[in-house]
Amino acid sequence: MPDDLLSIEDVVRLTGLEESLIRFYESEYPAELPEKILLGGALFFDPAGPAAFTAIHTRRQGARPGQKSAPERFARVLAVTSGKGGVGKTNLALNLAIEFQRLGKMSVVLDADMGLANVHLLAGMTPRHSLTELLAGRVEMAELIEAGPAGIGILAGGSGILELADSRAQDRRRITQSLVQLEKAAEIILVDTGAGMGRSVRDFLQAADEIIFVITPDITSLTDAYGLLKALHQENLPNLPVHLVVNMVQSLKQAADVSLRFASCAREFLGRDISDAGYILKDATVSQATARRTPYSIYRPDARVSKNTRTIAANLLKKQQRPSAASSAFGRYLNLIKNGQEQLPQPRRKTA
Repeated sequence: MPDDLLSIEDVVRLTGLEESLIRFYESEYPAELPEKILLGGALFFDPAGPAAFTAIHTRRQGARPGQKSAPERFARVLAVTSGKGGVGKTNLALNLAIEFQRLGKMSVVLDADMGLANVHLLAGMTPRHSLTELLAGRVEMAELIEAGPAGIGILAGGSGILELADSRAQDRRRITQSLVQLEKAAEIILVDTGAGMGRSVRDFLQAADEIIFVITPDITSLTDAYGLLKALHQENLPNLPVHLVVNMVQSLKQAADVSLRFASCAREFLGRDISDAGYILKDATVSQATARRTPYSIYRPDARVSKNTRTIAANLLKKQQRPSAASSAFGRYLNLIKNGQEQLPQPRRKTA
């Protein structure tokens, strides 16, 4: 590589900006930035790039050149996942948001369950708008967020988030920019990522601030969740906190046994520590509340499932390492998508 070309790491070091912010500026201000140089199948930055990024950032911050501005703060993004369906992941995400809200944290649930978006059903709501309307320019992100139970926000029909990799560049920019603005308004965003190990699910989990794995004592739940964690580990999962919630247990002893088994495997074979966030005892209240399209924390706040969820929320707040995130999870997600596209094999030119 010629000495004057810069990698993304070089630009981060020279500007002092987060990589996600640099990628965001790339997507929003392409005309103000020098073109990148393709060399050996990878893209590099022009030496004039750092100055251009700094100028854009200074203008957006409303600061004079050389004047330091307060760093932006973003919501804590907790991605709730499972590896398989039927473990109560969506119900937990919805009711955790309610308990966070009751504890004084402005919370939003983003339904990103591909093909099976149903947070709004459990909350007893009928969404007025969809992401399609956002892309068409008919509504803004603020209009997509529905007021849910206990004052939480619900962004329904979020499967479009996980389809960003297949959408047009302008659609990706519009959705991601809107979600970054959402991160600046909320304190906690719980993302129901959907079950399975699809590429888009794995990308989002790697971009989130923290991951909550929901498992049950069922052996297939344990196996599938560990398989997803292993897949993330093999793709160099960032050193972000991973929490475990054991759902539908018959006793505290069973919860402890299942949690210990999962954590031990992760530590022994993957070298990763798993934080025990808590457990939820099996409770008929869940099915009763679901039938009434009411979150169980609203339907019966004193039920043991509600109390267990409240404890998990309190545990997660105690485990928070900083008051708010210093970079955008959704910006990082767009970055992963862009990197994936940049690394695609370049078409060979025909030669005479």
